[in-house]
Amino acid sequence: MTGPNPDDLREVAIDALHPTQLNLGMDEVKRRAQQMAGLSKSALRALLVKKAVPYVIGPKKRLYMTDHHHLCRALLLAGHDTVLVAKPRDGADWSDLDLPTFWHRMESQGLCWPIDVDGNRRPCIKIPGHISELTDNPWRTLARGVRGDAYSNLDTPFQEFMWGNYYRSFMTTRLLQSDIELAEKLAVKLSRLDEAQDLPGYLGPK
Repeated sequence: MTGPNPDDLREVAIDALHPTQLNLGMDEVKRRAQQMAGLSKSALRALLVKKAVPYVIGPKKRLYMTDHHHLCRALLLAGHDTVLVAKPRDGADWSDLDLPTFWHRMESQGLCWPIDVDGNRRPCIKIPGHISELTDNPWRTLARGVRGDAYSNLDTPFQEFMWGNYYRSFMTTRLLQSDIELAEKLAVKLSRLDEAQDLPGYLGPK
């Protein structure tokens, strides 16, 4: 996949980016923050160029990020308050829409994830207005941990959330908290079932 054109990049405050999901995997956030803490200034800049945050322009000209929520939260944890963005995703400027119509369009195009940690759909208006307000989703962390072994990594928005929600329907939170290695082994096996064939990155039965 071709990266963004460096000439299109600009620096914005993370505070100016509105989330499009309810939660994230805090274990991954902490891991990324630790990695960033060890990067030189030039290495961090190279990472941010590679991971320019995609967004659409919503009501009141606000920027709604459609990916890299973990990156932004990790940057804040590591003591950084800006990130790089390119042009709006597919040129999407929906600033003329009212908020309900905007969220309806976002959801219909798969650009938001208003699903809570228990798998329940919430009104999009309940999505927090700042990245620091997103809560932890251990199922997303589980899905990220088995990516590659359980399913292939695709450029599909919210792919790990989809798989995490799938695993949640087969396991208990107690198992996830008490034995992550067993949970990961079980997740890999569950990923090969026919029930998972409609999920992005499905590898098929072994």
